[in-house]
Amino acid sequence: MAKKKAPMEISVEMDKKIWHTYVVNIGEEFMINTTWVVQDEEHLSFCIGEIREIYGKKTNLVVGLCADTGHGYGRGFCNYKGMAKDAPFQLLQLCVGSHCLLYNLDDVNYSRRTFTGTKHKVLKGFLYDKSTTVVGVGIKDVAQKLERETGVIIKNPVKLRKLAEAEKSLKGKDVRGSKLGDLAKLVLGEQMHFVKPKKTTWWSDKYDEYEDPLLSNDVIMYATVETFLAYEIGSKLLRCSYR
Repeated sequence: MAKKKAPMEISVEMDKKIWHTYVVNIGEEFMINTTWVVQDEEHLSFCIGEIREIYGKKTNLVVGLCADTGHGYGRGFCNYKGMAKDAPFQLLQLCVGSHCLLYNLDDVNYSRRTFTGTKHKVLKGFLYDKSTTVVGVGIKDVAQKLERETGVIIKNPVKLRKLAEAEKSLKGKDVRGSKLGDLAKLVLGEQMHFVKPKKTTWWSDKYDEYEDPLLSNDVIMYATVETFLAYEIGSKLLRCSYR
C-alpha cells in the first residue's frame, strides 16, 4: 500500500520592520511576500504599483484570486448573523508571482480611521484593467458576489477548472467539482499537496499600533497559499493553452 504523502509544510513570519507584512514559506521552494492591506487606498496603490513595476506595466498580468469570510472561523467575530454561505466577503486574496496581497474588505473593526475618496477605487481599477487576467476556482461566482457587495468588477475572470478540462495532458481526468488543493496536486504535482485545516482562527489575540486586531497566522498562511496556488495553476495552464 502506497504511503500517503504528507501535506506540504507552511510557515509564516511577520516582518518586524514593515507594518502588516509577512513572509510565508511554502515547502522548501517558495517564499511569498504577503502584505495585509487594511482599507487603505494609498497603501494598496503602492502595493499594486510595486507589482506592476516588477511583473510588467503593460503586459498581460495573471492574478490568482480567492475570497473568504471570517464566518465559521474561531474568533471570526463579525456583525453578520445569517448562513455561512451568504456571509459577505471580508478578505480578498490576490497573488502575482511571489507577491500576495490580502485586502481587508470589512472595516468594521477599523472604524476609528478616516478614509477619503471612492471606496475600493484602486482595486476597481486594477481588476477592471483589460490586461489583467484573474484566475480562480469558482471565479465567476466569486466575481458576481464581489460586484454585488463592493461594486468591484473583474473584467477578465477565467475558471481554473475550465482551463484544466481543456489541457491535453490532463485528458481523461475528471476535474468537475475539484477543489483548489485537488487541482494543485493534479496540475503542479504531488509536492504541492495542500490540505487546509478544518479548525482555524480568524483574528489573532495580538493587536497593531492602532490597537486593532491582527489577522491570525492561520489566515495569513492559508490565504496566501490558496491564492498562490490559484496563480501557479492558472499561469501554467494558460501557458499550455497558448502553445
